[in-house]
Amino acid sequence: MGPAVAARARVYCGVLPADVARLFWEIDVTTLDLERHRDYVLERVMTRGGLEAMRWLVRTYDRAQLAEFLSRRAERLTPRDRAFWGLVAGVAVHVGPGGGRPTWAG
Repeated sequence: MGPAVAARARVYCGVLPADVARLFWEIDVTTLDLERHRDYVLERVMTRGGLEAMRWLVRTYDRAQLAEFLSRRAERLTPRDRAFWGLVAGVAVHVGPGGGRPTWAG
C-alpha cells in the first residue's frame, strides 16, 4: 500500500461513510482495517454498493489495487459487476454469458 492509500485508509478506518458502513451489517465497522480486509471490502462494495459507496471505493483504493483484486477474485462477481469494475479499473476481464448469480452462489 502506497503512502497516499495509507493516509486515505487511516481517514476512513473506523469512520466509514453511512452508505458504505451499512454494507457491513454483520460486523463492528470500527474494527474494519481497510488494508488487511481489502478483499472483503472490495467484494462487498463491488457487489452490493450503491453509487456513493462505489465513489468511495474508487477514492479509497487506486486503479492498480482494483485491477489486482479483479485478476485474483473476479469470479466472485456477477458478469455485470465484473464488466463494470473492469472498465473502472481499466483492465480486461472475462465476462462470459449471464448477469445473474455469481458462481459461488450456486
